[in-house]
Amino acid sequence: MHNRPLAAAVLVLALVAAAPARAEAPPAGPLTLSLDHGRFWYAGQIEDGDVPDASLCDVAAPCPTFELKVPGGGHRLRVAYDTPSREDSFDLQLIAPDGTVTTESGSNVFDAEAFVAKPAAGDWKVRVVPKGATQALVRMRAMVESAPPPKPAGSTPLLPNLKAVPPFEFGFVAPANPANAAYPPDTVNPPLSVAGQQPMECTIDEMAPITLGGGGATGCLRFTSGPINAGDGPFLKEFKFASDLASGRMHTDGPYIRGDSRQIIVNADGKEWTRPAGTYSFHMTHAHFHDDGILTYELFKVDGTTLTPAGKGTKSGFCPADQLMGQWRRFSQDVAGDFGDGDTATGNCYGAADDGLLSLTRGWGDVYRWQRPGQYVDWGDNTDGLYVVRATVDKSNTTLETDEGDNAAYAFIRVTGRRVDELERGQGMSPFDPDKIVFSGYGPASQDPFGEAPDTGDATAPAPGSATALDTSADRTPPRTRVLAPRGRRLRFRLSEPATVRVSVLRGDRVVRRLGRRGRAGVNAVGLGALRRGRYRVALVATDAAGNAARAVMTRIRIR
Repeated sequence: MHNRPLAAAVLVLALVAAAPARAEAPPAGPLTLSLDHGRFWYAGQIEDGDVPDASLCDVAAPCPTFELKVPGGGHRLRVAYDTPSREDSFDLQLIAPDGTVTTESGSNVFDAEAFVAKPAAGDWKVRVVPKGATQALVRMRAMVESAPPPKPAGSTPLLPNLKAVPPFEFGFVAPANPANAAYPPDTVNPPLSVAGQQPMECTIDEMAPITLGGGGATGCLRFTSGPINAGDGPFLKEFKFASDLASGRMHTDGPYIRGDSRQIIVNADGKEWTRPAGTYSFHMTHAHFHDDGILTYELFKVDGTTLTPAGKGTKSGFCPADQLMGQWRRFSQDVAGDFGDGDTATGNCYGAADDGLLSLTRGWGDVYRWQRPGQYVDWGDNTDGLYVVRATVDKSNTTLETDEGDNAAYAFIRVTGRRVDELERGQGMSPFDPDKIVFSGYGPASQDPFGEAPDTGDATAPAPGSATALDTSADRTPPRTRVLAPRGRRLRFRLSEPATVRVSVLRGDRVVRRLGRRGRAGVNAVGLGALRRGRYRVALVATDAAGNAARAVMTRIRIR
């Protein structure tokens, strides 16, 4: 018997996997800022660029440059960029009216933010300098704060609030470098391939027996996920490895040496105190430190709306770094790296002295990509079908935080053979959670696919996909779009009425082409250009003359 309601539900989830957006081109004129109101804009796509010095901008490669009109009386100017892949690096430059340049470098990160205290009123420039970027989508935001961010009064604890990055980048191929202990850039650890074949799903240590310190995995569904700190204060775990080791307080557990850690809590008045907070570990194979139990991975088989446990992961330890803004439209992030670097040779993940610290600055998060050891759920003898992969932060509840009920994130996927189709991802327990928050953008924590919130000039503007953002006209329905069968490199679609159609072509999570055209009611076609052979996702957003945008329609194509 066919499950028609389930099939319909899956179709709906697949079609609404991306939300509408208003950005179609970088702004041509100046952007006027007003105190305490954020501006968001699309910065463009860097096709290929590595500019050794900003003086060579537009010679070595284009450097997108924007003008900001900054008001007087500001406490601090803050400007940030966001890109879907941390393989792409940039320098972010703020150029004051008198020519003074403030530069913030972003390497191996998704986000970087530059700050200027007491900014002068007048015309500023923002320049994005590619330092090794290929087909990189970039979006921007800016704000002039009128005063320091408010804090609770007195001795109120400023607690973290941990959330999980919804899992993504699914696959069944092991990384070429299975140890991956030195935190290399993502580009140097591609999928393992021998003579065009992918011989392994799990790394050797992941398949090793549990009694020998391995994961005991029989099959690995790999993916990317990580923690986000969206609270009022930092996430801080201290450990004293040298003293613990010397005093015999450490104990061995397979490839780990474990000891007790403590959470540092900072009060609003600046005073600090600590509390017991689980354990930390030193991984003898990978040679770095982890906070234990920060991530738990689970696999569920989907039958209707019922979830049946179907596998679990071995990942628990994590050494986070400030590399990802967890909430792009909230200007709540403190300066990244306030508590040290994570994944550098001298950073927190490798500190062997008595002042060890694992941390996430307020507003920041991180991801471990699918290559990292333990980034999988055991597939076992599962068959084709629909599944939910759930990532839960601090499931053992060792960390004191503001909200213990929002720690889970999920991905709803379809598995066919060794092909994985991502139908939906978000924060919550599953796609059937009534309180879920769907993530439909191109980066780990992005909730819109094209890079811009509706330009209301308000820092608290609703995210695309919310009722407020979508209902631009109460008595008007957006254009309806239906994708027809593709023909070669031409995509055919049907519109219910004339509309402007924005098309984004993605390979993996990277936007490789952006197109736009005016469509008529009925059948239309758009050429996708000279795409290389492979599988792609295509997102179409139709907007009528009144500015009413439909939800993005997603489809998949294969270029042979």
